[in-house]
Amino acid sequence: MFVRVKTVKSGSKEYQYYQLVEGVYKKGRVRQKVLMTLGRVDDFDRSKVDEIVSALEGYTDKVDVLSSIEDCHHVWSKEYGSVYVMEKLWHELKMDSILSGLLRDRQFEFDVQAAIRGMVINRAVNARSKLATYEWMDRDVYYSEREELELHHLYRALDFLISHKNAIENRIFSNLTDLFSMDVSVVFYDCSLVDMYGENSELVQHSRKGRQQFLLTLVMSRDGLPIGHEVLPGNMPDIKTVVDAMAKLKDRYSIGRCIFVGDRGMVSQEKLDQLKGLGYDYVVGVKRNQWKEVKEQVLATRGRFTKVKDNLYVKETLVNGKRYLICYNPYQAKKDKLTRETVVKQLEQEIKGLDPFTKKAAELYSHDYKGRFLRRLKDGSLRIDRAQVREDEKYDGKYVILTSEKELSKDEIALIYKQLSRIEKSFRSLKSLHDLAPVFHYRDDRIMAHAFLCVLSHLLERLMEKKLEASGLDMTARRALETLGAMKLTRVRLKEKEYLIRTDATPEIADIFKALHYQMPPRIQMISAE
Repeated sequence: MFVRVKTVKSGSKEYQYYQLVEGVYKKGRVRQKVLMTLGRVDDFDRSKVDEIVSALEGYTDKVDVLSSIEDCHHVWSKEYGSVYVMEKLWHELKMDSILSGLLRDRQFEFDVQAAIRGMVINRAVNARSKLATYEWMDRDVYYSEREELELHHLYRALDFLISHKNAIENRIFSNLTDLFSMDVSVVFYDCSLVDMYGENSELVQHSRKGRQQFLLTLVMSRDGLPIGHEVLPGNMPDIKTVVDAMAKLKDRYSIGRCIFVGDRGMVSQEKLDQLKGLGYDYVVGVKRNQWKEVKEQVLATRGRFTKVKDNLYVKETLVNGKRYLICYNPYQAKKDKLTRETVVKQLEQEIKGLDPFTKKAAELYSHDYKGRFLRRLKDGSLRIDRAQVREDEKYDGKYVILTSEKELSKDEIALIYKQLSRIEKSFRSLKSLHDLAPVFHYRDDRIMAHAFLCVLSHLLERLMEKKLEASGLDMTARRALETLGAMKLTRVRLKEKEYLIRTDATPEIADIFKALHYQMPPRIQMISAE
């Protein structure tokens, strides 16, 4: 904001006026906006400036900011934009209404909603432990409800959250369907093992990876929105979780015709038959060595691949009454070849002169990937299995899909399955779930509540990405939140009054607000008067 001189012509004469203006960013350029005209230059009495400011002070409190820099004191400056937008998403999903309904007959001496909302936002913005989250809400970000909360309130809020898990998920599902037009004609299923510290928990078991972990299962809509999850013991095989999860989905949400999409190795023929019995068609990946017919008949199918897109070629075959698709990704084929060549080259160096009876030799020979390219001679020494290397080359970039779906074309089936990998990638890249582990809770209910917080945060991030994508803004939720974090809120004390003043929005921040259809928060807010 500054004063400029404006020249105005009237007939043959020119007059100059003082104007108070500010710079406004509009359509990629900074333009000057006139706030007020202060009078003609030749008639202006500089001794009247203090009187002008004093007169305006009675009209609006915000003019205090212009009056005296010497009386202005900075109290604090905190991150604001990211928390503000996450709160807007929370309210847009009507989470406040969902929790209010469940809290109606309960009496708490603290704001349960504020505690849950703060923890959910923290998972997306800067995931931390509960103690660190409590400090984060006070020290690092502007979260207005923080002053009313104590640390033990966060733990009590966790207990409330998990005790109402099914009711909350049911109402979220309804809101997603009504407010965000969620598509559940296809559902994706994924499992993740989460590192855990809590020896007294039944959920914490030594998994197949040999670490203390629990299993998080997640059911997602076609556009990647989480609609159901379970926390299970870490030693439970993925394959055992599928049917139960899909049965619960049918019971809770009365879903009609729906296609189940699962990754390779997640299902057996028995489980697929059970899914059909529940009314699901399926699109699932099949490991090359999972069934004999896949390697000997399906992958031996003759005929040319047809192009679906640059990184996807497909051909179809029917074997023993089952519909299989063989997919080929030329970009993945190059990666597979490079990976194998690198590993074989490393193996050649590692086995050179290696004592075959050492621990290292045993580890190499039993390794899930490296071991496939090794063979053991009669004297126990290890050699590269060149025949296996040539065999492996045949399958570079290829994978197999099995489906019971008869109405969709092979191209549509292949694209549906490919979408699973995109959703899994997004699922693991979002900060709320990327930073889920390690978990330090020791009680089963607290572990489950912690996972629920992460899933809720993941949902808000996915809704953000869905809205950004719909508006044509190519930006991930993580990038958007990092960008929004640059918007700060500063508390200043001016004479006897205090104000909250936010920093100006950068063009990138303005684009995010526009894409999300949110208005900017007020530039200045008066918060107290002594």
